[in-house]
Amino acid sequence: MLHNIPNWRYLFSILLPLHLAIIILPFYTSWEIINIVYFLIGYVLIHGLGVNVGLHRWASHRAVDLKEFAKPIVVYLSILGCQGQLLWWAAVHRGYHHRKSDTIEDHHSPVRHGKWHAFIGWILKHDPSKVNFKYSADLAREKWIMRTHRYYEVIIWASWILVGFLSLNALLWLLIIPTFIALHSEGLVNAFCHGKHGYANYVTTDQSRNVSALGYFGWGNGWHNNHHHNQGSFDFGSGMSNKWWEFDPCKIFIPFIKK
Repeated sequence: MLHNIPNWRYLFSILLPLHLAIIILPFYTSWEIINIVYFLIGYVLIHGLGVNVGLHRWASHRAVDLKEFAKPIVVYLSILGCQGQLLWWAAVHRGYHHRKSDTIEDHHSPVRHGKWHAFIGWILKHDPSKVNFKYSADLAREKWIMRTHRYYEVIIWASWILVGFLSLNALLWLLIIPTFIALHSEGLVNAFCHGKHGYANYVTTDQSRNVSALGYFGWGNGWHNNHHHNQGSFDFGSGMSNKWWEFDPCKIFIPFIKK
């Protein structure tokens, strides 16, 4: 039987340490030009490839068929995004956010629950044990994915400790800051891409909206109305809408990862 880590453990083992590291690590690091390189690598790999391709487009929507070598890389990077176990993320996204979008059963709908709840409050308030993993059953059949589910916290902490042992600058700029941005970018999409903000290209059964800033800086996730119109499309932007300015940055990964 599948079990998700409870809210309190996610809070104290992942969420709080991440935010404390943002506050504390700058006092133990120095500013160097290499930090910019660290950040750009982390931002692209964790926020872009891990969270927005791995968790969202691949695990949740099967919008791309990954090359075999790319699967463990993408899943590992998705774990570093610290947004919850892959099986849980996909089950919540498929079974509750899309199937029941903007209803009371949509865990992070700002329309039903308010913006603060959609931004981050829902992570701490909902009961993970009540998430039905039948919505990610195809992923659960993969034994190696099941192992990442069981050892989720171990993988994160082992990565943080190893990189921190080698360089605190790398820990802060390569892992912590990009992960912090990815986490809160996802929260902003939850809070502002449903409701009255932005615009809609398509009529959908929910209140999904496109928010341009989150389209560009949220790795295409802000083209949210487009995505809710066609969940199976890898390109959330111009590839669907034919509006050239709706650029989906995740397209840069396609030549490297698509089978």
